[in-house]
Amino acid sequence: MTNNIVEILFENAKKFPNKLAIIHKNEKITYSELSKDVKEYANYFLSKGLKNGDNVLIFVPMTIELYKILSAIFYIGATAVFVDAWADKNRLSQALTIVPCKAFIGCPKAFILKLMSKKVRDVKLNFVSGFIGKCKKEYNIEPAKPDTTALITFTTGSTGLPKAAKRTHEYLLEQHYVLKKHLNPEINDVDLASLPIFVLHNLACGTTSVIPDFNPQKPADINPEKIIKDIEKNNINTSVGSPRFYEKLAEYGEINGLERIFTGGAPVFPKSAKLLQEKFKNCNVEIVYGSTEAEPIASISTRELLDFKGEVKDGLFVGKPIDDINVKIIRPSDEPVQNFEESWLPQGEIGEICVEGKHVLKEYYNSEKAQNFAKIRYNGQIWHRTGDAGYIDKDDNLFLMGRVKNRFEYNGKEIYVFPIENALLEIDEIEIGTVMKIGNKIVLAIELKPSSKINEFETAKLSGFEYDRIEFLKIPRDPRHNSKIDYDKLAKLIKE
Repeated sequence: MTNNIVEILFENAKKFPNKLAIIHKNEKITYSELSKDVKEYANYFLSKGLKNGDNVLIFVPMTIELYKILSAIFYIGATAVFVDAWADKNRLSQALTIVPCKAFIGCPKAFILKLMSKKVRDVKLNFVSGFIGKCKKEYNIEPAKPDTTALITFTTGSTGLPKAAKRTHEYLLEQHYVLKKHLNPEINDVDLASLPIFVLHNLACGTTSVIPDFNPQKPADINPEKIIKDIEKNNINTSVGSPRFYEKLAEYGEINGLERIFTGGAPVFPKSAKLLQEKFKNCNVEIVYGSTEAEPIASISTRELLDFKGEVKDGLFVGKPIDDINVKIIRPSDEPVQNFEESWLPQGEIGEICVEGKHVLKEYYNSEKAQNFAKIRYNGQIWHRTGDAGYIDKDDNLFLMGRVKNRFEYNGKEIYVFPIENALLEIDEIEIGTVMKIGNKIVLAIELKPSSKINEFETAKLSGFEYDRIEFLKIPRDPRHNSKIDYDKLAKLIKE
């Protein structure tokens, strides 16, 4: 029985020791070299007092070194804790209050966090990446059990407070199995992996990961020439990343060589799907719908999305739910669900998407409020409220309508934002746009393309939606993928 992903990594090192595991810039490492380094790092951490069950805060860039450290932490049964690099002092303090850490591992630059946060200063056991030594003693390391917490990351809740997503080794394995089944990797694939979690998945698959030369915190600021050189130099044929990453590549020009792309983490509307399909030649682009707590939920190719003959008001078509997940649509509510069955909505009605499956996150770490709101116990199963509004049609197709918390009432009807955002995107002069209710006023928020000359009358006519006022401004995006609208920041900007 396999207990964790690191055991699969060690098995892969025996099967094909000389195969390249990870490539980053001019650095390369084979499976056997990675396996050896992981064991040495694990022994070193144990010699310094780390042990099974300890929480370890990690601030290391997406490099080969990160995966040596992460795999070693998994191997000894400790828990890797990640806080987003863009987190401010308050968010960092909140995160470390929820998940107290025994150790801190960071690149030299990351130690500035010690000046920024007392919570980080209070972590006494410190390691500098790139300077992790060797240990003469070899410890007898028992494989981490499936129910051991492997990884904790943070996601923002509806309250704005960070939620600590608790991933056990069993959860990571189940997610790996579902992704492997769905993405169907070939053993000789060379994957451009711009999302950190997918390098772990590739290591378990036995494929080669190429970490692109870019800042993962700013996927919109990539240098396309560098990425294209990586694709050509390393014979990359597959890639996983955020929509904004591929949109920036596509805006540069036609891209050849890639056979399969899997993109997710933000909505991909038809306009973006058309751009990706046109610019990535002879490539199947698959849009994956999922979340931090459930990845994947559904998927659709750009071709299927563009062939769909529905109307804008139908919402965003994301394909059929995958076989490994159960989906229910429940009555939208801003409160915890008291009776799950009574909240179910019939086919075709819009509500909140709830999911259940082996690869769906079961609990948050030390986050009772988030647990009570987002998780529903029913018939021995734990269902997750995604916070996404949507519905399932008569053909079992899943459609998204936007975030539940962004809905509002207008003229006696409940309005969801995705249909309107999609309509605005279809206007050539508009980069991105949305609609919000600020007080009692309906506001259209529009970000124009730099060369646009659109006027207010044309916007109103083409969007097909009544509003009280229009705001032309730079619309803030989410800091993680730079692809989704940051509605909270936008509302503050409009109010100001």
